Amino acid sequence: MKALDELAAEATQVNARLHLDSEALTRAAGMTVDGLFYTPLLALTIIIISRAKKSGLQTKDMATWTLGTLVKHFEALRIARGRIQWSVLLRRRCADALVFLEDTGLAGVHETPDRTIHLTIPGREFVGKLSRSSDEVGVLVRQLERAYRAVDQGGLELL
Repeated sequence: MKALDELAAEATQVNARLHLDSEALTRAAGMTVDGLFYTPLLALTIIIISRAKKSGLQTKDMATWTLGTLVKHFEALRIARGRIQWSVLLRRRCADALVFLEDTGLAGVHETPDRTIHLTIPGREFVGKLSRSSDEVGVLVRQLERAYRAVDQGGLELL
Protein backbone atom coordinates (compact mmCIF):
# COMPACT_ATOMS: atom_id res chain seq x y z
CA MET A 1 0.00 0.00 0.00
CA LYS A 2 1.37 3.42 -0.92
CA ALA A 3 1.90 6.15 1.60
CA LEU A 4 -0.31 9.18 1.22
CA ASP A 5 2.68 11.37 0.30
CA GLU A 6 3.68 8.98 -2.51
CA LEU A 7 0.14 8.92 -3.83
CA ALA A 8 -0.08 12.70 -3.76
CA ALA A 9 3.26 13.00 -5.59
CA GLU A 10 2.09 10.60 -8.30
CA ALA A 11 -1.19 12.48 -8.68
CA THR A 12 0.72 15.75 -9.08
CA GLN A 13 2.98 14.24 -11.75
CA VAL A 14 0.05 13.21 -13.94
CA ASN A 15 -1.92 16.42 -13.26
CA ALA A 16 -4.75 14.49 -11.63
CA ARG A 17 -7.41 16.60 -10.00
CA LEU A 18 -9.67 15.42 -7.26
CA HIS A 19 -13.05 17.02 -6.72
CA LEU A 20 -14.14 16.80 -3.10
CA ASP A 21 -17.68 17.51 -2.05
CA SER A 22 -17.45 19.73 1.02
CA GLU A 23 -20.76 18.46 2.37
CA ALA A 24 -19.57 14.86 2.07
CA LEU A 25 -16.37 15.74 3.91
CA THR A 26 -18.37 17.38 6.70
CA ARG A 27 -20.60 14.29 7.00
CA ALA A 28 -17.58 11.96 7.01
CA ALA A 29 -15.79 14.02 9.64
CA GLY A 30 -18.86 13.88 11.87
CA MET A 31 -19.25 10.11 11.71
CA THR A 32 -18.63 8.46 15.05
CA VAL A 33 -18.18 4.98 13.58
CA ASP A 34 -14.67 5.85 12.39
CA GLY A 35 -13.53 5.85 16.01
CA LEU A 36 -14.10 2.12 16.09
CA PHE A 37 -11.29 1.63 13.64
CA TYR A 38 -8.74 3.37 15.86
CA THR A 39 -6.27 0.56 16.62
CA PRO A 40 -5.25 1.73 20.14
CA LEU A 41 -8.91 1.86 21.22
CA LEU A 42 -9.48 -1.62 19.81
CA ALA A 43 -6.32 -2.92 21.52
CA LEU A 44 -7.38 -1.43 24.83
CA THR A 45 -10.85 -2.94 24.51
CA ILE A 46 -9.42 -6.34 23.59
CA ILE A 47 -7.15 -6.47 26.65
CA ILE A 48 -9.98 -5.33 28.91
CA ILE A 49 -12.24 -8.09 27.57
CA SER A 50 -9.43 -10.68 27.73
CA ARG A 51 -8.84 -9.83 31.37
CA ALA A 52 -12.50 -9.93 32.33
CA LYS A 53 -13.80 -12.85 30.24
CA LYS A 54 -13.72 -15.93 32.43
CA SER A 55 -14.01 -18.45 29.61
CA GLY A 56 -11.29 -16.74 27.60
CA LEU A 57 -11.60 -14.62 24.48
CA GLN A 58 -11.19 -16.66 21.32
CA THR A 59 -9.67 -14.91 18.33
CA LYS A 60 -12.67 -15.85 16.19
CA ASP A 61 -14.96 -13.95 18.60
CA MET A 62 -12.62 -11.03 19.21
CA ALA A 63 -14.23 -8.55 16.79
CA THR A 64 -17.77 -9.43 17.91
CA TRP A 65 -17.06 -8.92 21.61
CA THR A 66 -15.03 -5.80 20.90
CA LEU A 67 -17.83 -4.29 18.83
CA GLY A 68 -20.44 -5.30 21.41
CA THR A 69 -18.49 -3.62 24.19
CA LEU A 70 -17.85 -0.44 22.21
CA VAL A 71 -21.50 -0.23 21.09
CA LYS A 72 -22.59 -0.60 24.72
CA HIS A 73 -20.19 2.15 25.79
CA PHE A 74 -20.71 4.63 22.95
CA GLU A 75 -24.45 5.29 22.70
CA ALA A 76 -24.17 6.87 19.23
CA LEU A 77 -22.88 3.59 17.78
CA ARG A 78 -26.11 1.74 18.48
CA ILE A 79 -27.60 3.21 15.32
CA ALA A 80 -24.69 2.04 13.18
CA ARG A 81 -24.17 -1.42 14.66
CA GLY A 82 -26.23 -3.12 11.96
CA ARG A 83 -23.97 -1.73 9.27
CA ILE A 84 -20.68 -2.56 10.98
CA GLN A 85 -21.36 -5.89 12.66
CA TRP A 86 -19.88 -7.77 9.70
CA SER A 87 -17.35 -5.11 8.77
CA VAL A 88 -14.23 -6.61 7.22
CA LEU A 89 -12.35 -3.42 8.11
CA LEU A 90 -13.30 -3.77 11.78
CA ARG A 91 -12.17 -7.39 11.82
CA ARG A 92 -8.89 -6.50 10.12
CA ARG A 93 -8.28 -3.65 12.56
CA CYS A 94 -9.00 -5.97 15.50
CA ALA A 95 -6.43 -8.38 14.07
CA ASP A 96 -3.99 -5.44 13.75
CA ALA A 97 -4.70 -4.53 17.37
CA LEU A 98 -4.00 -8.11 18.46
CA VAL A 99 -0.71 -8.12 16.55
CA PHE A 100 0.15 -4.82 18.27
CA LEU A 101 -0.62 -6.36 21.67
CA GLU A 102 1.53 -9.39 20.88
CA ASP A 103 4.41 -7.22 19.62
CA THR A 104 4.36 -5.10 22.77
CA GLY A 105 4.22 -8.18 24.99
CA LEU A 106 0.89 -7.26 26.57
CA ALA A 107 -1.04 -10.25 25.20
CA GLY A 108 -0.55 -13.51 23.40
CA VAL A 109 -2.57 -16.25 21.76
CA HIS A 110 -2.58 -19.83 23.03
CA GLU A 111 -1.65 -22.04 20.09
CA THR A 112 -4.50 -24.46 20.69
CA PRO A 113 -7.48 -25.16 18.44
CA ASP A 114 -9.47 -22.55 20.43
CA ARG A 115 -6.78 -19.84 19.89
CA THR A 116 -7.64 -18.04 23.11
CA ILE A 117 -6.16 -14.62 23.82
CA HIS A 118 -4.37 -14.30 27.15
CA LEU A 119 -2.80 -11.36 28.88
CA THR A 120 0.83 -11.55 29.88
CA ILE A 121 1.95 -10.44 33.32
CA PRO A 122 3.00 -7.02 31.96
CA GLY A 123 -0.39 -6.83 30.21
CA ARG A 124 -2.25 -7.50 33.46
CA GLU A 125 -0.12 -4.94 35.28
CA PHE A 126 -0.73 -2.41 32.50
CA VAL A 127 -4.52 -2.78 32.59
CA GLY A 128 -4.54 -2.76 36.38
CA LYS A 129 -2.51 0.43 36.45
CA LEU A 130 -4.80 2.07 33.90
CA SER A 131 -7.98 1.04 35.74
CA ARG A 132 -6.66 2.59 38.98
CA SER A 133 -5.66 5.80 37.22
CA SER A 134 -7.70 8.93 37.94
CA ASP A 135 -7.15 10.56 34.54
CA GLU A 136 -9.34 10.33 31.42
CA VAL A 137 -7.78 7.04 30.32
CA GLY A 138 -8.57 5.50 33.69
CA VAL A 139 -12.17 6.63 33.41
CA LEU A 140 -12.38 5.17 29.88
CA VAL A 141 -10.94 1.84 31.06
CA ARG A 142 -13.42 1.59 33.93
CA GLN A 143 -16.31 2.49 31.61
CA LEU A 144 -15.22 -0.10 29.04
CA GLU A 145 -14.98 -2.69 31.83
CA ARG A 146 -18.52 -1.78 32.89
CA ALA A 147 -19.73 -1.94 29.28
CA TYR A 148 -18.16 -5.39 28.83
CA ARG A 149 -19.82 -6.68 32.00
CA ALA A 150 -23.19 -5.38 30.77
CA VAL A 151 -22.71 -7.11 27.42
CA ASP A 152 -21.54 -10.30 29.12
CA GLN A 153 -24.55 -10.38 31.44
CA GLY A 154 -27.11 -9.23 28.88
CA GLY A 155 -25.72 -11.10 25.90
CA LEU A 156 -24.55 -9.85 22.57
CA GLU A 157 -27.29 -7.94 20.78
CA LEU A 158 -25.50 -7.48 17.48
CA LEU A 159 -27.59 -9.74 15.31
